[in-house]
Amino acid sequence: MKSRLFFVVLGVQFCGLLTLELTLQSSDEPSSSIFKPKAFVNKWSLQHGTGSASIRSEILFQPDFERIKECNENGTSICLNWFKGTQLQASLRAKDSSTQDNVSCSEIVLKGPQDREISACMELDGAQLYGGGIKGLQYWPSQHNIKDHVAYVTGMDSNEGVVEPYWLTSSGIAVFVPPDVPLFVSQNETHLCLAAKIESPYLPDDTGEVSLQYHLCSGSDPVTTHMHATQSFLPLPRDIPAERVFRHPIWSTWARYKKNINTSIVSDFADQILHYGFNNSQLEIDDNWETCYGSAEFDDSKFEDPKGLVQSLKDRGFHVTLWTHPFFNLECPAREVALQKHYLCTGTNNSEALTIWWNGVASMINITDPEAATWWADRLVNIIDRYNFDDFKYDAGEAGYLPGSPEVGRLNAPIRLQPNVFTTQYVQTVASISDQKAAEVRVVYRNQGEPIFARMSDKASTWNIGSGLKSLVTTLLAMNMVGYSFVMPDMVGGNGYGNFPDKELFIRWLEANTFMPTIQFSFVPWDYDDETVEIAKKFTSLHYQYSDKILELARKKVADGTPINLPLWWLDPTDEETLTIDSEYLLGEDLLVAPILDQGALERNIYLPAGSWRDELHPNVTYPGRQWLRNYSVELHQLAYFTRVP
Repeated sequence: MKSRLFFVVLGVQFCGLLTLELTLQSSDEPSSSIFKPKAFVNKWSLQHGTGSASIRSEILFQPDFERIKECNENGTSICLNWFKGTQLQASLRAKDSSTQDNVSCSEIVLKGPQDREISACMELDGAQLYGGGIKGLQYWPSQHNIKDHVAYVTGMDSNEGVVEPYWLTSSGIAVFVPPDVPLFVSQNETHLCLAAKIESPYLPDDTGEVSLQYHLCSGSDPVTTHMHATQSFLPLPRDIPAERVFRHPIWSTWARYKKNINTSIVSDFADQILHYGFNNSQLEIDDNWETCYGSAEFDDSKFEDPKGLVQSLKDRGFHVTLWTHPFFNLECPAREVALQKHYLCTGTNNSEALTIWWNGVASMINITDPEAATWWADRLVNIIDRYNFDDFKYDAGEAGYLPGSPEVGRLNAPIRLQPNVFTTQYVQTVASISDQKAAEVRVVYRNQGEPIFARMSDKASTWNIGSGLKSLVTTLLAMNMVGYSFVMPDMVGGNGYGNFPDKELFIRWLEANTFMPTIQFSFVPWDYDDETVEIAKKFTSLHYQYSDKILELARKKVADGTPINLPLWWLDPTDEETLTIDSEYLLGEDLLVAPILDQGALERNIYLPAGSWRDELHPNVTYPGRQWLRNYSVELHQLAYFTRVP
């Protein structure tokens, strides 16, 4: 016999735009008994009228408690207590925290004993989800990035270097979780579930409690809500990074040469760039310049005169940056120095511990120890002063590399901020090392305020969504949604791990990258043919032509938090067609980009949102918005883009 469920409303509390609903659920199955009461927190919008709640959260404890009892907070909040027998075990307090800009925000706080898991599961109810963590396989919208009880920590489980506890729905709901919550996340096509639990990689504190705190904001549309949430929860950058990096390409040794670098190769690389007539923002000397990983000393068998090399590059018009990292490999004498000073991260028993990274077995600098961070940073400042480098490319920094991960040791920071505080303080430290503001990082957590370029994690030289070309646009949009607009897409054509990008992939990649904030080359156009060189000059020139606009938008990001690159729904959130488009993006609010992302394609379907749009491939043609252009032709040397006209 099929089960039928019945719900009986036991009570409802009201507080502003929040309601607390208690229900009793039963089943007609012969073997079933009355289930314990269920608790739901409903968030309403300012415009809800008599409709349904904007978002509904089911509150759960695992294991559950025997009974729930409403409590009275004199109308200032909604209140609920959980009991085991007569003993108070857990509580919920929720209240409206602010109402402005036509957006209402509420704070929900749940507390229980630290041996329990607290969760709040929110129904998407058909809405699209944006924001959250970044993965290699990055879909847009975010509900397609399936997570199942994943520790919300940089570099752990399926997470890469961007793990921000902020989500936005197409219905105008924003969700934000403070950084002191031991957070696990589940998300799928129907739900976003937040859980707090004291288990690896999170450590217990001396309160004996676990707490799940989150904020819900409800506005008339996602743009209105997001702009309010940006001001409330996502720090604004205090400045923009180096202007020249927005204007001209970076040239990196990594993908083209990998570890096979020396003075001659780097110098010849610079000569090639100039010979073929390309501009530059900086030349980046990547992996394998040190005597050993962590020494911060040049290997003089490869770089006999680093200062002379840097000066010769600067004489040819290059700024010069250098790759670095937070590791000390086991065989490196510098590790012993750091160990004796007690500057390295330790394991769970506070003893010496090692980690594995892509270049071997190592210890990590404890960047959360102020003395250790100063010592480590001073070594990099010494490189700048001694050799005249401009800045660094900072690799790694994920908490997932901490020794013993996910069972990590204590850091020198409040325990409830661990382990993501490692990433936060790593980025804060490196952002202050050079005044050139030309640094790049691949990890961030609560670092939106830093004037630093956030690089996408390594891309594969493929066409697919799994870290290939198709993930370029989805990752760009996802990073902008969580507050990072100074995006550095990975190298044009990808990293060439296992395969060299062919000509078509290289060109389509560059085209897709053209209206993003920065361009980075390592594989070079002259690796192919003269046609590729001319196409590359065309699109680097087009990027430069729009660099004033990119810089204007970067300053606007600093001023009010508006993202540089926007999803199409930003122009009209009521247009259902725009909510799931993952292969187009905007530069500001008046330039739409529709790159070719499929191998062999010479045409694509393009959606134009609200407004009138001039076709920049055919400047005499203007299209009205809210329509599809079917089978729009785009030759290999072309990029479809449109400007909005009055």
